[in-house]
Formats: sequence, structure tokens, C-alpha cells
Amino acid sequence: MANNPRELVFRTLLNAERNSSRPIDDLLSDTLAGSLLSIQEKRWTMEMVYGITRMKLQLDAFIEASFKGRYRKAQHAVKVLLRMGTFQLKFMHTADHAAINETVNLGKKVGQIKAIGLINAVLRQVQSSDLDMIVSAIDSEQRKLSVETSHPEWMLERWVSRYTQDDVVALCSHNNQSPQMWIRRNPLKVEQKAFEAYLDKAQIPYERSSILESFYQVENSGALLYTAEFRDGWFSYQNLAAGIVAYLIDPQPNEVVVDVCAAPGGKMAYISELSQGSTPIVACDASSSRLTKVKQAVERLDLKQISIKQLDAAVEVVPEGNKILLDVPCSGTGVLNRRPDARWKRQESDIESLAEIQTKILMNSWRSVLPGGILIYATCTLEPEENWELIDAIIEQLDSAEIEAIKDEKLKPYIDERGALATLPWKHEIDGMFAVKIRKNDESI
Repeated sequence: MANNPRELVFRTLLNAERNSSRPIDDLLSDTLAGSLLSIQEKRWTMEMVYGITRMKLQLDAFIEASFKGRYRKAQHAVKVLLRMGTFQLKFMHTADHAAINETVNLGKKVGQIKAIGLINAVLRQVQSSDLDMIVSAIDSEQRKLSVETSHPEWMLERWVSRYTQDDVVALCSHNNQSPQMWIRRNPLKVEQKAFEAYLDKAQIPYERSSILESFYQVENSGALLYTAEFRDGWFSYQNLAAGIVAYLIDPQPNEVVVDVCAAPGGKMAYISELSQGSTPIVACDASSSRLTKVKQAVERLDLKQISIKQLDAAVEVVPEGNKILLDVPCSGTGVLNRRPDARWKRQESDIESLAEIQTKILMNSWRSVLPGGILIYATCTLEPEENWELIDAIIEQLDSAEIEAIKDEKLKPYIDERGALATLPWKHEIDGMFAVKIRKNDESI
């Protein structure tokens, strides 16, 4: 089992069907942790798992068109096998006969003997079908777009109402690609020249960011995860957009920074690295298990002056700070290519309930911003109800609050007309992030 990539893909996806509460990232990590696969095999396994998860709606459309009976009622194991075969036929470089035969053989190995004939017949019909044929049978234009892009209709309806059709298609195309990988050099551990020499020696193609010099866009980054240099804290995986949000804090030695929703700790870590470990940081989160990841990051990166506190920022007292980062829980529609299962887990009704939580966290945390200090409210969503609409609705309720436009010249391409960070995935080729800076006026002046 541990040496067969197809079986590992099957087990991961089956677990995802049976346990929808756990992110696919966690399920895949558990699977790979117990495997004996080569780097190349792990890469193939990840491509299959993430690709099938992203394209599930379109894969199901192909399968349903060739399935005799009610596909929706099929067993989870049969659905997973059919999606695996269809994905290889339509999206991988696997030869058609190999994609079908290997899926049939896998079905036998995993105990789906009775379904082998069905799987074989469906995949052979899928082999001869194409997307135009599938889409032409759909009456609704919105449904057509949903199948073409493998995104839920409710999400597309929202985007079509705000963006052009070309932008929506570009956004969906971005979401369906494997994410570009970024790593962040830890200046507390390694200097720039030494780090770049290390990447060169490891034959890792890279491009250093012109915005934040510690960030590198890299290829073949998966191989780096298992290196001694990663374990020793030379670098971390972090998207440039997330780094920009942390960069906005601009930590100073005489300040206290509070990261209210800190887990898993990427932004907290970068803030500490920016300050050379001189700025005290309080890292908070409601989840004890997620705070474990924060502690691991602190230890691996050898970060200084970090204290960790478990609290629910919606109701409990937040520690006071000169600068407070509020990277709130959100619908995550700006990071769908990195979180391939999020598009299927979210419902439109979640946006309203999340906005209520975000409002509570913001109002509660604002009390802990010291006079003259700032709070940075941030999300990784594109939805206005969680971004400007929420800020506009609440700003008058925040004592002595004033929105302060972000004026850093090198961030200009990412700043919207009102002075907030607003990165667009299809335009900027990084995660979709929103961040607004709110200043608490010093009433003693």
C-alpha cells in the first residue's frame, strides 16, 4: 500500500468523501507521511489528489453522461475510481488504455470487484466524449459555465455580478491551476547570497520578489520540504500576498504586536523575522491544535520574543498592542487554487455567518489597540461583504477609528482606489488578499 501511488490517491480521496470536515491538505499529508514514495511519485500523487478535487464537478459531468442509472447514488469508492480514471483520460498525459486498465486493476485491489464491469464501460464511453459535447446538452448558461470551470454556480453568480466575463473565466482558470509556490527566506538563519547559492546547488529554479526581498517564487519546491535546511528553519512556505499583509505591520522594537488569529503562524513568523526578533509578539488563536502548529513554527525558525495564548477573539479579552493583526476566518475565495476543496465545502450562506463572526472579532479586538496604534483587518476572500462592506458598516462604531490609506510606493500595484490592499489572483498571480489599515487616534494629543 505504501508504495503504490494510485492506491494512496484512492485512499485519500475516499477519506475526503467520508470525512468532509477535514481539509484535503491534512488527509493527503497523513497519507504521504506513512508512504515510501519517491519525490516524483509524491508529486504525481499530489497532482492527482488536488486535480481531481478541483475538477470534481466537471469530472462528474463527464461520468454522469456515460453512467447507466443514478450516478449520485453510487458508492463513494466507485465515484472515486471513476473520477480517477476520468481525470487521467482528460487531464493527464496517461495513455488512454493505461488510464482505463490501471483504474480497473485498482478497483480489483481495493475490493470493488462487482463494479469492475461498470467502471470499465463508463470510462470507455468517457474516452470518446469531449467537453463541448457535455456542455452542449446543458440549457442554463450559468450551469454551462459551472461545468466548464468546475466551480459552484452560486460562486460564479456572485463573480459575474462584479467582474467581466473574461475576468471570471481568468479567475476560474487560475483556481484550476496548480498554485505557484513561494518560499520565504529566514534572515535570522541565512543570508541572501548563501541561500541563493543553496537553491542553485539544489537545482531549484527561482525568482526573487521585487516587492519583498525575502520571498522567492520557486519550481520543484516539494523537494525542499524534506531537506535539513527546511528543518533547520532556513525558509518557510508562504504566498507573497500573505507576506505583504504581514509586512504592513512594520514592527518596531519599542512596540507590542498582537496576531489575533495567528495559526498556523506564517504571518506571525514573518513579522518576527522583519523585526530581527526584537519586537514582542503575542500569537493568539481559538484552537489549541492549530496553536501547536504555531509553536512548531516558533521552534523550527528559532523566533524570539513570541508568546502564545489560546483565546476566542470574538468574546475573550485580547492582549493590548500597539499593532494588532486581524487575519480573520473567511470564505477563502481568494485562495481556491491552494485550497482545492474549499469551493465545495463553502455555501453562500456561510458569507453572512462569517461576516457576523468577523464583526465580533473586529469590535472586540479594537478595544485592545493602544492609542495611536493601528489594527490591520485582513481576509483571503474576494467577497465584499467580508471586506469593504463590513468595514464601512462598522467603522463608525469603532471608537476613535480612522482608515489610513496604504501609501507604500512599491505596493502601489496592489492597492485599490480607497487605499486598501486588494490583490486579484488572475491579475497579480498571487493569492487574493484584502487588508485595510485602521488607526486609533491618540486622544491625549
